[in-house]
Amino acid sequence: MNSEIKNEFTIERPPAGRWWHARLAWNCFVCVFALLADRGLAQSSATQTNTNAPAELGLEDLINIQVTSVSKKEEKLNDAPAAISVLTGDDLHRSGATSVAEALRLVPGMDVGQVNAYTWAVSARGFNGQFANKLLVMVDGRSVYTPLFSGVYWDLQQQILDDLDRVEVIRGPGGSIWGANAVNGVINVVSKSAKDTQGALVYGSGGDVHLTMDGGRYGGMIGSNTYYRVFGSYQKTDDYQLSTNGGSAMDNWWGGEGGFRIDHYRGSDTHLTWQADATKSEIPGQDNDAYNANTIGRWTRELSDRSSVEVQAYYDRFFRDYLVNDTIDTLDFAAQHTFGLGEHNDIIWGIGYRFISSKVETIGPVVAITKGNYNQQIFSLFGQDEFKIIPEKLTITLGTKIEHNDITGFEFQPTVRAVFKPAENQTVWASVSRALRTPSDYEGRDLARITTGPPTNGPGGGFYLPQLVGNPDLESEVLWAYEAGYRIQPDKRVNVDLAVFYNDYSGLVSGSSPPQFVPGVPIGTATTNFVNGPKAQTYGGELAVTFAPSDTWRLTASYSLLHEHLDPGIFLTGTGDPEHQITLRSAYDFTKRASFDAQLRYVDGFPGVSSYVTADLRLSYRPIDSIELSIVAQNLFQDQHREQPGVVGTLVSQVPRGFYGKLTWRF
Repeated sequence: MNSEIKNEFTIERPPAGRWWHARLAWNCFVCVFALLADRGLAQSSATQTNTNAPAELGLEDLINIQVTSVSKKEEKLNDAPAAISVLTGDDLHRSGATSVAEALRLVPGMDVGQVNAYTWAVSARGFNGQFANKLLVMVDGRSVYTPLFSGVYWDLQQQILDDLDRVEVIRGPGGSIWGANAVNGVINVVSKSAKDTQGALVYGSGGDVHLTMDGGRYGGMIGSNTYYRVFGSYQKTDDYQLSTNGGSAMDNWWGGEGGFRIDHYRGSDTHLTWQADATKSEIPGQDNDAYNANTIGRWTRELSDRSSVEVQAYYDRFFRDYLVNDTIDTLDFAAQHTFGLGEHNDIIWGIGYRFISSKVETIGPVVAITKGNYNQQIFSLFGQDEFKIIPEKLTITLGTKIEHNDITGFEFQPTVRAVFKPAENQTVWASVSRALRTPSDYEGRDLARITTGPPTNGPGGGFYLPQLVGNPDLESEVLWAYEAGYRIQPDKRVNVDLAVFYNDYSGLVSGSSPPQFVPGVPIGTATTNFVNGPKAQTYGGELAVTFAPSDTWRLTASYSLLHEHLDPGIFLTGTGDPEHQITLRSAYDFTKRASFDAQLRYVDGFPGVSSYVTADLRLSYRPIDSIELSIVAQNLFQDQHREQPGVVGTLVSQVPRGFYGKLTWRF
């Protein structure tokens, strides 16, 4: 919908008093009922595998976390040759976040901003924006980016956070393992096995911004070695206010998710997983609705201590009805094999195939589709050798991924990484990597004509409509990344993690200049093609210091620095990145039943956004083991603030201060 038309609305944000009171009364009723009903279960609640007791806040578990996103095999986070952070299930639970996108604010070096009530801009180390396209996001091994703009629709990522085992976040390229678009980072959302979510969980909440967030799941067994869970959730958000005139943005949003997961364990060495879910998102005031349905199957087998195989396949359907009508069907297959070669070499290799069928139709004046039906195929092969030069001291990793896609043909993404451990409590790592972003469907195909603004004057005094047009001759954007890091645990209660980087980009996709003017009646077009050309350099780093004064208190301070040097002609509408970010976090357990979490964030200003400081608080109490009551306050220091510019035709809202209460019952 045209932004000028939307900006005429001056409807004030409706008071949420009645709704808030109704939700509060309902939650109080459910709480009292749960307490009464649960008295008979209190004695047996200690035997549940999913109690809500807080995890110890010391550092031992933190530094021994196993990650898989760096090398596609398990390794200690402290030994990984990359800038990687992990949000554990406990981190997610205690954050008070309502989505994965919001929880990513906890990660050093991540730039997370809300454009409006349902649109998020998420990236790492630069190039953030509504259509950020250099960050690969996966959920349980399934890529959730859309090939239309090589980015993520975050309103469709509605996982129940209590069902997530962890979120692994790599800042920096991962193309040698994960392929195209893993340029500035990789996010891997990992769900818990159904074995770890036995029993029932029900939650409900109400607030003045997040009007309601309700859901539940139930886990059980089929036979002696097969586990399942079924789940569903619903949430609704109130209207935000416009950045321009303070009127209602008409961006109230609701969404829901439902699905199941089955895990079968055949002995201790074989694991089969089948899961499926469907997600719905709708913005009533903007006639914007979308859904995603998918199913994934995975088989893993450990052949020995150093050898394993994994086979995975998934089907995904995406639909969105806004500006254009998009339907995208994806079928993906991947297999990998890990094995030891002699005493010093660990080899991992794999193959992949992806088939994508797209149907795009024009439904409005902004995007005119010229080619509505098309298919594409992606073939891939990767290999990596981890060579232990000095066991337990020095390891070198060499690897590359070879891909073939229908737009740019064959692509190569090599990497070399080194890890040196001068002492047991210290890790030094460095890497050089080449990563690629392949053109999106809008950029690399003669697919559409995208209107980028209102008519303007042109040659001969006529009016011309500015439009962007795809270019089938585009090549991939190229990044050469140089990284280094240092981790040290000088004391059992202190952990320091430092990473620095220099990124050199070339062939960035931009709009050609000057435009080509084509006269017409009553109006002509000023056509701009997507072209390769602009270059950019970014450099900076991230520092995180974690201190645990006791087993019941953990403090974390992080600082991120980002410098950007972009060519003058670069075309990056709706993007922006802060130069400095500072985050302070505190997690404290008063008792085994009461906890308090606080987060203070400073985000530096950039074009279109003023610097701001804000805070989030969460207070929780468990009157009995199976019941948790929590109160969350978000964005406390201002009534509202702007976080991210938007592109033409997109409403940009102020992010408001908000409060909500939540009841969680496990039985």
